[in-house]
Amino acid sequence: MVFKNLWRRKTRTLLTMLGIAVGVAAVVALSAFGEGMAGGFEKVFSSTGADLTVSQKDAMMTLLSSLDESVGDEIRQVAGVSEVTGTVVGVLQMPDAPYFIVKGEESRGSMMARYRILEGASLTGKKQILLGKLAAKNFKKVSGETFKINEVSYRIVGIYETGVAMEDGGAVMPLADAQSAFDKRDQVSYFNVNVKDPRRLDEIKAEIQSRVKNVLASRSGEATQQTETYDLYRSFGWFLGIFAVLVGGLGMMNTMLMSVLERTHEIGVLRALGWRRRRVVGLILGEGLVLALAGGALGLLVGVGLTEATALSPAVASLLEGAFTPTIFVQAFVISLFLGLAGALYPAWRASQLAPVEAMRHESGAVGNLGPRTRALVRLAPTASLRNLLRRPTRTLVTVAGIGIGVGFVVALLAMVDGFTLAFTSLLTAGQADLMAEQAKASDLSLSTIDERLADRLRLRPEVRGVSRVLIGVTNAPDVQFLMVFGLDSKEDYLKHYRVREGRTLERPREALLGRGAASGLKKSVGDTVRVGGSSFTVVGIYENGQAYEDASVAIPLKDAQQLFGKPRQVSLLTIGLHDPGRAGEIAAALEAAFPEVVVSKASEATSRMNDFATTYAVLNALIGLIVVVGGIVMTNAMLMTVFERTQEIGVLRALGWRRRRVLAMILAESLALSLLSGLAGIGIGVGLNYLLMLAPGYGQYLAPAFTPDLFLKVLALALALGAIGGIYPAWRATGLRPIEALRYE
Repeated sequence: MVFKNLWRRKTRTLLTMLGIAVGVAAVVALSAFGEGMAGGFEKVFSSTGADLTVSQKDAMMTLLSSLDESVGDEIRQVAGVSEVTGTVVGVLQMPDAPYFIVKGEESRGSMMARYRILEGASLTGKKQILLGKLAAKNFKKVSGETFKINEVSYRIVGIYETGVAMEDGGAVMPLADAQSAFDKRDQVSYFNVNVKDPRRLDEIKAEIQSRVKNVLASRSGEATQQTETYDLYRSFGWFLGIFAVLVGGLGMMNTMLMSVLERTHEIGVLRALGWRRRRVVGLILGEGLVLALAGGALGLLVGVGLTEATALSPAVASLLEGAFTPTIFVQAFVISLFLGLAGALYPAWRASQLAPVEAMRHESGAVGNLGPRTRALVRLAPTASLRNLLRRPTRTLVTVAGIGIGVGFVVALLAMVDGFTLAFTSLLTAGQADLMAEQAKASDLSLSTIDERLADRLRLRPEVRGVSRVLIGVTNAPDVQFLMVFGLDSKEDYLKHYRVREGRTLERPREALLGRGAASGLKKSVGDTVRVGGSSFTVVGIYENGQAYEDASVAIPLKDAQQLFGKPRQVSLLTIGLHDPGRAGEIAAALEAAFPEVVVSKASEATSRMNDFATTYAVLNALIGLIVVVGGIVMTNAMLMTVFERTQEIGVLRALGWRRRRVLAMILAESLALSLLSGLAGIGIGVGLNYLLMLAPGYGQYLAPAFTPDLFLKVLALALALGAIGGIYPAWRATGLRPIEALRYE
């Protein structure tokens, strides 16, 4: 009987399955990408094949680690160490590959065995490069051709494969060339250590960490403090997917509820024939579980297909390799079962509460006295849409909640991204800056490196009033997992905008200014000592700029920051003040032409040219597309149910002279009214979610949203688009009902 009931309403069943399938597919695909990214980073920077990997102790990720080459000499002096080789890692923005990973290896070191040569030969000299097989395919390169890194040409001597997408989508060059290309002279990102006796591995590991200051030695694949960062990638995909599931689940509840209402008369007959309440509950729950399992199975297939199809894009293949684990499929299966139970539980309970006599009096498609209600509908046509929604408050509430959650998620994401944009714009324009210079082709601001001597060259330009050097790094501190650090020169303009509320500003080495939020999180005040990235600083002042990023951060002298992050004579960005700000655009173009190693933009517009912001908006647009698909299915389902429910009523209206376009307008108006209510609910949900995220320890201070009229207009436009998309087919179906057939409908 379960399958028979579902087959009777094929369109409704299909739409419900699609709603569940899209939600489950989102969980599968996003979780696979999160697992793939996290696993990729771990394999590239942790599973090197060496017995031990030695990196900077307090680096958030090995990618951001930096160690002096002299550290390698200290490691070699540890008894039992057989080989120590350094590796440099750089990330570039390339055409069709926003995150192109280049590794510098010692050509004669054992780490080169990691790269299986598929074509050509291995590295033997300078200005040579190996391309991963994905990179060779994406850039259409073969052995013997040239490949440019930072405008320097290298000869491709071979094509390799490691089995790790991030590496196979990148390149390998000699260590000395990588140090030069990424301005890491006499530095490496990490060391690969092999030992003579693997049984002494733990002993040697402890000896290295005891002998060498501020390093972290770990076994291949061993969990470290950096594992928490990788876990964020894993959880992020699941976190995003769960919102799609919530929307799909509420859509399913809506469908099951409509099924109960539509079959009230039938359920009354079954109860009169002796069916007990638990049997009715079992029938409805059985339908829900069958729908959930079918939708879940379809979602698994769609999720795997979507992951594989997305990986065909060159820009994605090397960064977002989908990694499917048993956990992902188990999660998706459990979620689909949960949707079946949760979506059918309330409708099943409601069905079981129907009294047989009352249920048998119910006529599908016409509740109560049809004549007066229809006449009222004709008289009150302008307000009929809202009135019709209120006639089924439970259905309306479930639909509003389902779409509202999706819209609220969009509100929260847009507000956070707008908050990021405004925050960084505020940072870049601080200190009376008119222009901002960032490393050309830097994939991320945290990866931008500029030779600080460029500041002196810029100061010689007659149009330049002043230049400030800023080094931005991310580290951790006691009780704080994520701490942003600004390295500043006390004699330059940028530091002058810091409003010190307690104590004084920076004057000497090993001093620190704490933002009010950071001081609260670290439980520090003026005169205390704070450890940042493994080094001790004296707190000389507490500032409060009114900007979330800065107030949750710490400022230290530039030289100390360069030493802390292993970036001697390097900065992340330069802020430039002009004598004539009105010529900012013209001067930016001239400076960029004169100094091709940097990208120069108006400080107020710099974020629009940053690759990390472009990537963020691309991901955001994809998520909005997902919400549109899921929300459109939910809206279509809801409106289709209202057409089924009111078939007789629509027949009467057609018999009373309503033209097809008037019926079409009525259904579309109801759909738009429902979507508008969902949009308003979504705004409330999104705002609440933003403020909840701000309470998250460690990261909440950096998630300050920005609510603007433009944001709310976009969200309401999205909601109305969902209403239009979801109402088109049900409205068309309503206009196709012939009056005589509609009046006979039960």
